[in-house]
Amino acid sequence: MMINRINKIKAHRIFRAFTWPADLHPFGQFNLIYGLNGTGKTALSSLFCHLQTRSAITEGEVEFEIEGAKVSGSAFATTQLPEVRVFNSDFIASTILAAGKQMDPIYYLGEDSVKKRKQVTTLKEELAVAETKQTRARSDQSLSEKALDDFCISKAKVIKELLISARAVKYNNYDKRSFKQAIEMLTESSATAALLADEDKEGLKKQKDAQPKDAIPLVTLELPDFDRLAVDAETLLKRSVVSQVLDELAADSDVGSWVQRGLSLHSGDRKTDVCRFCGQSISASRVQELQAHFNDAFTTFQQEVARLAQRVESLQALLEGLQFPESSRLYDHLATELQPTALETRQLLDKATAYLGLVHGVLLRKQESLFATISLGNALIDKPSPDRTALIKAIGPVNAVIEKHNTITEDFQSQVQKASEALEQCYVAEAFPEYRRLTDQVSACTSALQACVSECTTLSNKIAAIEREIVEHRRPAEELNAELCSYLGRNDLRLEVKESGYAMRRGKQPATDLSEGEKTAIAFLYFLKSLQDKSFDLAKGVVVVDDPVSSLDGNALFSAFGYMKERTKAAGQLFVLTHSFGFFRQVKNWFHHLPNQKKNNPNLRPGRFFMLHTVCPDGERTAVLAALDKLLEEYESEYHYLFKRIHVEAHREDAHVLLENYYGVPNQARRLLETFLAFRYPDGPNDVSKKIDRVTFDSGKKTRILRFLHTYSHSGSIAEPEHDPSILSETKAVLSDLLDLIKECDPTHYDGMMRIVAPREATTDE
Repeated sequence: MMINRINKIKAHRIFRAFTWPADLHPFGQFNLIYGLNGTGKTALSSLFCHLQTRSAITEGEVEFEIEGAKVSGSAFATTQLPEVRVFNSDFIASTILAAGKQMDPIYYLGEDSVKKRKQVTTLKEELAVAETKQTRARSDQSLSEKALDDFCISKAKVIKELLISARAVKYNNYDKRSFKQAIEMLTESSATAALLADEDKEGLKKQKDAQPKDAIPLVTLELPDFDRLAVDAETLLKRSVVSQVLDELAADSDVGSWVQRGLSLHSGDRKTDVCRFCGQSISASRVQELQAHFNDAFTTFQQEVARLAQRVESLQALLEGLQFPESSRLYDHLATELQPTALETRQLLDKATAYLGLVHGVLLRKQESLFATISLGNALIDKPSPDRTALIKAIGPVNAVIEKHNTITEDFQSQVQKASEALEQCYVAEAFPEYRRLTDQVSACTSALQACVSECTTLSNKIAAIEREIVEHRRPAEELNAELCSYLGRNDLRLEVKESGYAMRRGKQPATDLSEGEKTAIAFLYFLKSLQDKSFDLAKGVVVVDDPVSSLDGNALFSAFGYMKERTKAAGQLFVLTHSFGFFRQVKNWFHHLPNQKKNNPNLRPGRFFMLHTVCPDGERTAVLAALDKLLEEYESEYHYLFKRIHVEAHREDAHVLLENYYGVPNQARRLLETFLAFRYPDGPNDVSKKIDRVTFDSGKKTRILRFLHTYSHSGSIAEPEHDPSILSETKAVLSDLLDLIKECDPTHYDGMMRIVAPREATTDE
């Protein structure tokens, strides 16, 4: 299986937001990745270690593309991956253990284990069947998870469309996570309780979609005691006036009323003895007769009847004029609720109004016949008095609806939110049975997959146990000892075979004082030997070598390259990561001479070249994998690349550059200056401070250059305990001074380098 590319590395160690560039060629069979210290080589090799151990990547997001398929770093534990072997500092640490400890053996099949090999063959066949079942179970699990996911997405979309509102904004971003959070909180009983009838849902929908309305006053009505009113009326109706009655006036009430009114117009302030109607004189005896007829008792009784009639008429008008709120003033769902209640109350009021109308009519008749007695009961036959209690009870529900309306108005936002939440709970509860079925299906598929994984693990462990019984590892130890002697040029270090591994010896004593170079040499040879292990198919596997020449001298570097080339040339895929330019150059030359490496299309070449570097796009340092700089690929010296880097930084046009962008520059400047001075002045001490004194150049600028290198270079011979940001802020100026120094010291050399790194600028200068 071929690793095509790493699609993305986000928030993982130094890789903050890397995505594979569209113009970057994919990985090939042979891959060389060059990068200075701190550019992400260790982080990159750790990702390959996760592939080797099939352990999930939990830090950030990582996605590989393997054989054209996208593979998430979080799924390494359950995904089919290529066989990978990684050499890096972790491998050295785990291989070279404490004194007296043993390294893991490299196994080879023995010659007397035919029977057990047959057992292994049978178990491998069973393992193949189990792996097929595991693949199918993983597919079933994926399908069940997708079905559940699609269901949640679909239901969330429906709920969002139904509840989206400017007043319930939480539903404007409602998604599957919101739906799952809500439905996971339900139980069988709570789901049942959350269900609503269709009419209730419609009411809540109207409430959710309503606009805020003004508050409405409650219906208030002071109802009389109808029974007491009837008693009062009956008492007045049965009374009559005792007086010296003039028959002609008593017999004709209209005439009597007219005369009574006329008498008042001929007395008091209007007193006159002349009739204002006929102009004839009115005798005193006639006035006395009329006054006797209309005496004080008559007048008082007449006023009593009039007052009661007026009271009844006012009550009748009050009941007739009682108004209920118009439907448009209430929220839609409450307007529907108010209608039947208001209708029932109005019917009771109409009956009461009709009753009062009859009583009023009888009292009017009494006013016209004060000398006669009238029975109210006869006038109201089959007309029972209104039920005051029923009327009060009927008005109560009307006011209850109005109070609901006012409550919504007072806390409208909260009421809309409550209505929306009740609808959400209802819709979620309606989906609960299907959600439970789908989750149960996912659980069943997951359990089935776990059983398949367990079966494969058990079979693999059985195979490994039997193979451990039929292997021997003495011959690999002898071969390693021979290689180690050739590699180091001495034979004092040797591997001693133990029952289950190897122990390191220096002569006859445990090797307790290995140097870093010895550790690297032993571990690297051990790693290369392990590629011949019967458990690893080199032709189909992936080999990753991360800086195998750290702490090695020049001779060991060439030996390391030779052994690596010989042992990895048949690898299915090879990755070499290094910061050593000498090692980089050896590997680069090897790749350049691979068959078909000269093809014009880089995607058809077996050898591919990459480089790691860091950038700070938003003030945060992050690693980037890119195509190898052409100067590094085309020239044999790192010097060309360093010259270009210093030239670029010296001529950077950015108005404001973060100081963090410059932290790697002093080290590059030091390496450039050291290389230039070493060739310029090959004799004398190897001290850049002393060599620079031999250069004829502005002494102040030379001092500034050295100060810059002393403060920020990583060189062991050039270092100061403190970092002065003010010096780092002068990076561009110092780099310009450095280039001017090279130019003044060797103009011909400078012009030649400029034609390589900046041909247009060089042409302009000329």
